[in-house]
Amino acid sequence: MLNLNFHLRDKGLSNALELEALPRHRWYFVKEGFSPKLVDQAIAIDGVQKGEILFDPFSGSGTAPLTGAIGGLKVRASEINPFLGFLSATKLSPAKPATFKSEFDKLLKATQRSVPSRLEGYSTFAEPNRWNRWLFPTDVLRSFEAGRQALYRADPECRNLLKLALLGAVMDCCNATRDGKCLRYAKNWKDQQSKPEDLRKRLEERAEAIASDLEETPLTGTASRITQGDARTLLKRRSREKFRLCITSPPYLNSFDYSDVYRPELFLGGFVRSNKSLMKIRLQTVRSHLQASWEDPIREDFGTLYSDCISLLQGRAENLWNPRIPTMVQAYFEDMEQIFKGLRRRALENASLWLVASTSAYAGVEVPVDLILAELGQRSGWFLREVGVLRYLRSSSQHVKHVEDEKRKSVPLRESVVIFDASKPSQSKRSHTK
Repeated sequence: MLNLNFHLRDKGLSNALELEALPRHRWYFVKEGFSPKLVDQAIAIDGVQKGEILFDPFSGSGTAPLTGAIGGLKVRASEINPFLGFLSATKLSPAKPATFKSEFDKLLKATQRSVPSRLEGYSTFAEPNRWNRWLFPTDVLRSFEAGRQALYRADPECRNLLKLALLGAVMDCCNATRDGKCLRYAKNWKDQQSKPEDLRKRLEERAEAIASDLEETPLTGTASRITQGDARTLLKRRSREKFRLCITSPPYLNSFDYSDVYRPELFLGGFVRSNKSLMKIRLQTVRSHLQASWEDPIREDFGTLYSDCISLLQGRAENLWNPRIPTMVQAYFEDMEQIFKGLRRRALENASLWLVASTSAYAGVEVPVDLILAELGQRSGWFLREVGVLRYLRSSSQHVKHVEDEKRKSVPLRESVVIFDASKPSQSKRSHTK
């Protein structure tokens, strides 16, 4: 079932490093993305034609939707995180370069003012606070706020583009840098804080890239729609539109809360206004983390690989860094079963599904997520074509945290693409991916 010699292995297709240099993709870098080359490969191998529907229920930073739109496909996608949904949709903007440049000049001028921000005194956004660390210098935050309020007067055609540039610029001035699932402060961060003029400089740089890409990589006549919402709920709705290709990467089963990773952008952009509204989003995400008190799963019949894995985890309960990890694993696959069934209802009979996944491990026990998903997809009406290894990853300390020294065991992780067909694939299609 697992193809270790997959023809796309070790070609950088499961990471987002190259996105920082690609038109439109580079407007806002999100580390958790994958390469557009993987989308191009799926389109080419499966013979997807212009005008057919590409669907992505976990659009994230919008790699799959944007790549599909550039290739002339009709894009449909969804994303639960309102900032990431905004980012995905904004990258698909058909705005005119001249209009954007004119509106940007007004925004830049507005940032020369200083307007008190509602985030001053809230959590760690600015000083002073009881933690004695803050994400943004107060004068930078006030310059950003002046620009944010100016957006209400901007041309609607360019408003989201301007907002994205402004959010990117202020995050460039953040006192902490994103590291995995948290923000980390350097030892000497207080001596290296940005000033309002730094914000304006970064804003100009980002606007220059956007203006250039609007001109060099225009998107006109494409039918694209990004829906903000829980994929599990959205896929229950009836739709006359059926997709030809779905390429997606659901949240990894790694205990990361992706809504928390982008917490600064959610508050700065006004997508959430309180921890209560942030928690509401967390509770609507796939249950791949433990940072929210979601409902316990009910189903547990997800195949033999899953059953063996759960038994091993339960046998090492005393070594797990959180006793709810087995419940999280169960909940994750319950959610993914629902996703598989919903996608099958939305698929054309000649449709294919490319799903990027990563294995995980806890207390030295491997959770072969890709292989369990391969079983689960088949039980949900899909025909498995292949599980191709994209790359192997270094082990994480969470694998053996709290495990006694004599029981420590490093478990290699891997990222794979699990490929399904809505109907039994022909031998010729199978041979293309070997």
